[in-house]
Amino acid sequence: MKLSLLLASSLLAASASAYKEVHHPPEVKETTSEEPKPWLRTIYSTKVEIVTPTVIAGVTFSAKPQETPDPLEKWVSLDKLGQPKTIRPEIKNGRTVRARPDYSTYFKTAAVRTYSYEDLKAHNMDPNDKYEEEYFIPEDDTYTSLNPVMRCTPDAYFHKGLAKDISSEPFCTPRENVQWKVGHTFFATWYTRFFEEENSGKVADMVRVHMSYVKESLSEKGISKRDLHATFFSSEWVKNVDGIYAITPSQDWLQGEYDRKIVISVQPDYVSDAQFNPLENGVVMHIIQGSKVAKTTKEDWVLIEAGLQKEKWWYIALTMPTIAIIVFVILYFFLRANKGMRDFSDVTKATLGKKHRVIGKFANMRKFKGMKNHKYTELPSYNKNKGKQS
Repeated sequence: MKLSLLLASSLLAASASAYKEVHHPPEVKETTSEEPKPWLRTIYSTKVEIVTPTVIAGVTFSAKPQETPDPLEKWVSLDKLGQPKTIRPEIKNGRTVRARPDYSTYFKTAAVRTYSYEDLKAHNMDPNDKYEEEYFIPEDDTYTSLNPVMRCTPDAYFHKGLAKDISSEPFCTPRENVQWKVGHTFFATWYTRFFEEENSGKVADMVRVHMSYVKESLSEKGISKRDLHATFFSSEWVKNVDGIYAITPSQDWLQGEYDRKIVISVQPDYVSDAQFNPLENGVVMHIIQGSKVAKTTKEDWVLIEAGLQKEKWWYIALTMPTIAIIVFVILYFFLRANKGMRDFSDVTKATLGKKHRVIGKFANMRKFKGMKNHKYTELPSYNKNKGKQS
């Protein structure tokens, strides 16, 4: 027994001395850089250029395209604030869902070419006839193809104003009365072909983005240029063909306030500063410090959409009961002053008389012409002894 115990203890000691802790290899951290590298490309057949990608709000602009185009390549859309959201196309039932948008002819130029009989030699064409064909010239997408964000077209316009009956042209984002938070990046997008000079028909090459303070008012209708406090932000001149501009609201723009009402607008290069009106095609919105602690209810959003905010709603709420009280007081004194003229007995008697009036005589009525009138005492039910009905 003692021998077996000694043998067991010796085996345990040997196994304990033979134990070695397992060492896991250290984790290898990826050293890939988040900043995309510049790349080379040849444009217009012979011109070589270096393209430097730029990352704005998580979106990579001017990224190197894939060697083999992928129909399911992700693209970037924008919400009503102008914040990016990635869309990943899928194939369902043989069809592509959420595919990259098709811009139709919005960015093409319409043109007409004329053919003579000698050009076509059509069998159903007379020698003196001419045929006109309308066609579209594609735009130069050398640089627009490097923009991964959905472009603004009239299909993406929204309606603004109290009655929602005013087109937002040329803007697609941001929507009216949205709130931009300080420190976040948003994209303003517009339809580039909207800025076409009336006389020459030429689309503007360069534009500037402006933001101006707007006086708080109960109604957006009738607002004029004098209601602008100041233009506090003006961008540099940028290419209109891009149709997009990134904006990060600054703390200084609030000027100590929590919420500032502004209008965002785009000025084309063929309009001077003196002639430019930010409200003509601008979108009214708000810049705020951050998220409010109190939850915004549906009623609050209705007031925001109607332009009723801050103390102005309280003014209206307090004014309505006051008006009601004044009306009741006036009505009370009016009734007191005319209490002697409230006798309607003659009207009541006349009305009751009309209800009990018999039109014509019974004898003249067709239904009673054959009847012979009897005195009450001659009726069968009359009792001479008691003088009442039996």
